[in-house]
Amino acid sequence: MKLDEINNKATTIDLKVKILSIDKREINTSRGESVYYYGMIGDETSVMAYTAWEFPTAIKVGDVVEIKYARVKEYNGRLRLYMDSRTEIILKPGENLDVKNTYREVKLQDISTKTPFVSVSGMVSGIKTREYSKEGREFLIYSGFIEDNTSKVRISSFGKPLENGKMYSIKGARVAEFNKQMELSMGDKTDIEEISQNVDFERNFKIFEIKNPAGSINIEVFVITIGLKSGIIKRCEICNKLLSTDTGICKDHPNAGTILDIFTYFTVDDGTGIMQAIAGKKAILPIIGIGDDEIAKYANDIYNKISERLYGHAFKMNVDFIMNEEELSLRVNNISELNETDFKNDMIEEV
Repeated sequence: MKLDEINNKATTIDLKVKILSIDKREINTSRGESVYYYGMIGDETSVMAYTAWEFPTAIKVGDVVEIKYARVKEYNGRLRLYMDSRTEIILKPGENLDVKNTYREVKLQDISTKTPFVSVSGMVSGIKTREYSKEGREFLIYSGFIEDNTSKVRISSFGKPLENGKMYSIKGARVAEFNKQMELSMGDKTDIEEISQNVDFERNFKIFEIKNPAGSINIEVFVITIGLKSGIIKRCEICNKLLSTDTGICKDHPNAGTILDIFTYFTVDDGTGIMQAIAGKKAILPIIGIGDDEIAKYANDIYNKISERLYGHAFKMNVDFIMNEEELSLRVNNISELNETDFKNDMIEEV
């Protein structure tokens, strides 16, 4: 019997598998302390979790074994193999078994470097291409974003085409962290399939609901503090790096011109949580009512304008939740005003 042939109606299980993991847990019962073992097994068709009340100490991760007289039961919506005193676990020395690659299906908001390869589904956008060489051959890298109803993250595909506006199921995407956010990449071993799926991309959440870095999330908040050092900053017009306040010169491009930006940091509260936020001129200028070419003109009054328009007011913000030294904070993409009376009432009802 193969793993993909097992169903919850099977009574006696007999199969040959590879041991993929072994863990042990001690528990206290009415009959005293007890130990059970759990982990994953796999064959060329699938993988499955197991629980064993007895497990031979000679068997290690990577061994191929024959399992007889086991039983299967549904646990948390998935089939699980159970082994007890009746079960025979027979080591098959020298045998090998190719195990089918299977990856945990996750929402984009739940991806983490703790699980380096995952399966995800979503719509791609903002795709751009560039060439790269590998072993004397030319390939294209497709870079952009993928989004579902929980988050929007960066994605890169090495050689496998992605088209804007299309939905894909991606199995075996690699998870990494870049610029304080999660990102995905696809390589030769990644499986990709175009799918048809209706998804709501609005992504309205409360602060307390977000536990991991996540992109393009909508929140409704009050601004409760404004950082005193919010105001104009200078960047290199070539590399966009922040210029030193002492010299005003870019170390990499000393002859480059300067562009003016706005850096604003503040604290927001949505009734479920309080969080620090940062925003640049793309988000701030429309709210304070001046254009990009007017920043220098209002240089001495920028902080006052920011404080007057933000402090104590209610807004809907599209934000990225980013990780800063093991704590989440917000990077604001855009801001729109809310009816403060309605928002206050909503906060009171939630409390």
